[in-house]
Formats: sequence, structure tokens, C-alpha cells
Amino acid sequence: MEEVPLSPAGLEPAWNADTRPFTQDFRPTSPFAPPALWTSSGFQPACLEIRSPFPAVEVCVPVLVATCPGRASPLPGPGLLASRLRAGRMYQVEHAEMNGLSDLDARCRQQAPRLVLVDIALISPERVDRLDDLRCRFPAIDWLLGWEAPSMLGLDAAIRIQARGCVEWAASAEQFAQSLDAVLAGILGFPGPVLQALYLSVLRLKAAGGPAASRAISPATRLTAREDEVLSLMHRDLTNKQIAERLDISVNTVKKHLAHVFAKQGQHSRRRHLV
Repeated sequence: MEEVPLSPAGLEPAWNADTRPFTQDFRPTSPFAPPALWTSSGFQPACLEIRSPFPAVEVCVPVLVATCPGRASPLPGPGLLASRLRAGRMYQVEHAEMNGLSDLDARCRQQAPRLVLVDIALISPERVDRLDDLRCRFPAIDWLLGWEAPSMLGLDAAIRIQARGCVEWAASAEQFAQSLDAVLAGILGFPGPVLQALYLSVLRLKAAGGPAASRAISPATRLTAREDEVLSLMHRDLTNKQIAERLDISVNTVKKHLAHVFAKQGQHSRRRHLV
């Protein structure tokens, strides 16, 4: 049998069997290539939209509202509250009636939430230190106070425990979410009038129990100019590194100055001093 030679065209793969000439405006495509879009300059790869079969995961922040017995929950419905600042963030609000701070301590030991709103009715004047101990024991928690209206006890407690915000029990869900958003954003969740009242309360406490008002400062406990400068920057929430850069000194020198300040004022740590 006579063998008939194949033409070069017969050797082309099937995907290149198009009769149009190979030019800049036409490039034959492989069946293994992604879909292409026709443009004036030839075939361009198409942008494929890949949809995930899983829904977008929302960030859920646990919030504990600790109130005295008989206090209604700040949320009228289920315990989910949407953030007004960040899309996708939800607050999982748990309302728990408690008889005292010991119940709150046990609850935080069991599972520490991210934010805690404490009913001021749970705190007597002599128990503020106990709440401050809880704050120190659970440093990852940010604390807020709940009250009917600002009071001297509430303002003093907010200062002593370094509360990050407050919520009035008559506040709307919108105001509640805004306070939580502010605290998570690293700012204070206090309304303007409460901030003014807090400042006046600080002045009152300083006048009533501050060193300058209660007694003369002995030379042994008087701060030097540099110590006072470092302390002032610390109260502005600057870190040791930031203080060192601001004063053009080393971080170790900053630590030494703060250690002298704490020793002279009877404190043992930066956190305790900021109370």
C-alpha cells in the first residue's frame, strides 16, 4: 500500500485548526487556557470571579452586662448588637444579675469577656478597691459603668478603676453600641457632660486628698524637675519608648525616673499610679 504523506496542516493540533492566519489580532487559544476576552489588541485573559461557598465571618465581641437583681437588660431583644463603626462586627451581649462583685469575679474566672458593663449599684464606696483589683486581675477586659445618671460615687469609681466609658440604663441601643465602639477604638466612651463632670471630680479629689492640699512635701519625697516631666508624659499615655524619644534620653533612664517617682509616692507600678 502506498503511503500518502500528510500536509503540514494536518499535523496541527485540533485546537489550532482555525483557518484564520496567525496575526497580532488573532492568537489561537489552547483548550486548557482560561476564558479570554476579545480586545482590539488580541485575546486577553478574562478576570474570573471566584465566589467562596462560605459566608463572610463576622467578628463577634463578647460583652457582659453585670447588674443588680431586678435590673432590666439594656437590650430589649436578643443579645446581638451591631457595631455602628465597623461593618461585620457584632456584640454578643450577655445580661447577668449578680449579688455582688464576688459573683462578677467568679464569672470572669469562668470565661473572661472582652467588655464588662458594671452596674454602679453593685459597688459600695468601700468596695471600689475590690473592683479595681478585678481590673488588675483581668487586664484584657475593658470596663464600663452603668448608672441611671452620673453621681459622685459613680464618677469617683470611674476615676479609680480607670473605666473606659459609661452607659445610662435609659440609653437606646444606638447609644449603647456607640459607647462600645468608642472603647474598642481606644478612646473614651463618655458623653461630653460626663467628661466635664469627671474632670471636676478629679479636681475635687486632688484638692481633698492630693499631696499639695493635705500636707507639705518633704525634700525626700519631692520630685525633681526631670521626674515631674517624665510623670507628666506618662499621664498623657505615652509609652516609655515615646517618653525617651520626646526627652532624648534612654528607655532605661525613663524606667529609673519612674521607679523613683513610684517609690516617693508609695506606688508599685505604672498601672497602680495611673489610678
